[in-house]
Amino acid sequence: MKFRAVLFDAAETLFTTRGSVGEIYGSIAREYGSQAAPEVIQAAFVRHFRGAGPISIENQKQWWRDVVFRVFSEVGMVENFDEFFNRVYDRFRDSQGWILFPETREVLEELKRRGLKIGVISNFDDRIYSVMRSLGILSYFDSITISSETGFCKPDRQIFEAAVRALGVPASSILLVGDSLRDDVEAGARAGLGAVLMDRSGRYAAVEVPRISSLKEVLSFL
Repeated sequence: MKFRAVLFDAAETLFTTRGSVGEIYGSIAREYGSQAAPEVIQAAFVRHFRGAGPISIENQKQWWRDVVFRVFSEVGMVENFDEFFNRVYDRFRDSQGWILFPETREVLEELKRRGLKIGVISNFDDRIYSVMRSLGILSYFDSITISSETGFCKPDRQIFEAAVRALGVPASSILLVGDSLRDDVEAGARAGLGAVLMDRSGRYAAVEVPRISSLKEVLSFL
């Protein structure tokens, strides 16, 4: 067997939001007077999230508050922002805000059956533990490496090095699976990992990298 471990990105690889972030934010924001369309909120969120830098280790909730505040400063501020933010923040704490992809649990069970180590590497905060526990998959994982604990965000090489150390196998023996060409596949390859792009919608069809459209296809790389 070429690989001894599989390292997964989390959001949009193992699980996804119950609707877009813009839809979820928008549904709550309307209760606080917002008229912003979900697609407008979504676009603003993507811009401000990507530009926010590593999630704060010391105060990750404040880090998120700053991101959401900038989003609604752009699209139109809600009434009683602090109450609104607390509701949004808690929505993404468990399965209220997230849902597994249909094949996730089956694939994780097969990987464990084959004796591979399994890890997560994600630009997430520590809510990832309650999310994965609520979704019923936390127990499958040997390691969880997240930016709010390491202080580094993908594509920074240091978060990949931390994930390799946590799994306890050489980088060359780890297959990385993620949905970002830049942050997962290209960065993982630079760190010495095998890498596969999760491309469920076919948007990277013209890119010459190993691609899959379902987690079940990971098994063919092992």
